[in-house]
Amino acid sequence: MKKLKLILLASTLLGLFACTPKTTETPKVGYLKNNISQAELNNPTDYKRYYYNCRNSETSSSSVLVSYFPLSLESRKKENFGFYFQLDNGKVQPFDHIENKALNASGTRFEVIYRSYHPIEGAYVNLIAGEGSSIYYKNSTPWLECREG
Repeated sequence: MKKLKLILLASTLLGLFACTPKTTETPKVGYLKNNISQAELNNPTDYKRYYYNCRNSETSSSSVLVSYFPLSLESRKKENFGFYFQLDNGKVQPFDHIENKALNASGTRFEVIYRSYHPIEGAYVNLIAGEGSSIYYKNSTPWLECREG
C-alpha cells in the first residue's frame, strides 16, 4: 500500500512539474525603444508629432506635452502599438496600447487606454485618451489633463 501511495505522489508531482514552463526569458516590455534619440523622433517620415497643452494637477502649473506616434507598418500591429511621451522637453517615455474601450453600443465613441513602460516621477502612468481630451493618471489620480493645441 505504501508503494502505491509513493508511486501516486511521484506521478502527481511529475505531472505538475512537467506542465510548468521552464523559460529563462524575461517578458517583453514593449515594442518601442527605451532610449530613443531626439533626432530619430524629429524625423517626420518615421514619427507623427502632436502637441498638447496640459494642466498639472499636482503642481497647478501648465505643461507642454509632445507625443510621437511611429508611422512604420510594423508599429501598427496590435501587439506593437504605442507612442512616445515627452513632457516639457524632458526624458522621452514609451507608452504601450492597452485597449480601446467603447463608450456607446455602436462603438462610434470610444476611449483609448495606454500605460507607461516604466514609472514616471515614481509611479506608472495610465492615459485615457478621449475624443477631445486626454487625462494621464498616476496612482488612479488625475495627473495631467491635456488638450491638443
